Amino acid sequence: MLTRADFVAFYPQFSAFSPEGVLDAFLLQANARFTDFLEDEQEAQRLYLAHKLTLYARTALPAGAEPSMALLASTGETQQTIAEKRVGEVSVKYATTGGSGEASRASTSFADLPETTYGLQLLSLIRLHARGRYVP
Repeated sequence: MLTRADFVAFYPQFSAFSPEGVLDAFLLQANARFTDFLEDEQEAQRLYLAHKLTLYARTALPAGAEPSMALLASTGETQQTIAEKRVGEVSVKYATTGGSGEASRASTSFADLPETTYGLQLLSLIRLHARGRYVP
C-alpha cells in the first residue's frame, strides 16, 4: 500500500501540495487500483497519484496559492504535436486527440491519462500489464 510519505519521498515536488484532503482522497483511489500489477503496483499508484494531483493543480489552483503550487500546475504537461504548419501567412495547427486519438482508445476511467507526462508513463505501464485482458 502506497503511503503519503513514500509518495512524497519519490516525488518531493508534491510535498507542499494543498489542500491535504485532496491528496489523501486521490491516495485512497490510487491504493484501490493496480493491485494486480505485482512488482509494478507502487509505481503505478505513484504515477496515478502524481497525474491526478497535477490535473487538480491545473484546474483548482486557489487564488494566492504558493509559488510552488503554481509551478506544480505547470509540471507534468505533455507537449503539443504540430500537425500542420505553413510559412507564408504563418499558420500552425496542433494535433488533438479526437475520435482516433489516444484518449478515445483508452477506457473512460483512464481517458485523461494523455494529459500529463505522469499519465503517459502510467498508460505505458497499463499496456504492459494488460496483455490479453481488459483494464477498466
